[in-house]
Order: sequence, then structure tokens, then C-alpha cells
Amino acid sequence: MEIEVELLYFKNDVRKNKGIDLNKDKINELCSKFGAQVKMKDKTPGNMPQLSVSIRGVEESTLKNCIKEILTLYGKPDLPGGFLLGAEKKKGNELVKLIINEMSL
Repeated sequence: MEIEVELLYFKNDVRKNKGIDLNKDKINELCSKFGAQVKMKDKTPGNMPQLSVSIRGVEESTLKNCIKEILTLYGKPDLPGGFLLGAEKKKGNELVKLIINEMSL
């Protein structure tokens, strides 16, 4: 089963983003390095610029390494929630939470 992760970053959140601009090319490069598929989408919920980064992968360990590199670079993301998440995204959310705990973010 493929695992899908959605990382949400508010572009102006200096505290969470470590003051680093979100670089789509860098995120693409990291995901390609680990063989993960990535889609990025700009959103503006409540007039707050946000970048949604959706990453898909088959192997959990490879996906985990990809997410770790992104979190190391940009800090702790917000995660989507709710009962409408599919099994792939629920598994992805659990993986991200595990990584956040491991990295003490």
C-alpha cells in the first residue's frame, strides 16, 4: 500500500519554518532523491499563505528518510486532520508524528 503524507507550512510562520523560505525546487530535489512523488499546492486559508506538500511513497523507510530531511530543513509542519482522511493519509500522519517525536520537534 502506498503511503501519502501531507505537510502544511504557513509561509510566514517564522517560528515553525526556522525563518527559511520554502523552496519548492529543494523539496522536489529531496523527494526525487528518495524516489517519492511530490505535489505542491499554494493555499490561502484565512488569508494566510500556506504551502501544502503531498508526498507519496511505497516503502515506509524511504519515505521516512525523505520526510526527515524536509523537517530538518523547514521544521515541524501542521498536518491535516479529520475523519475524512483515507487510510493512506492516516498512515502518513502517524509516520510524521513518529518522526516529529524522534526528532524532538
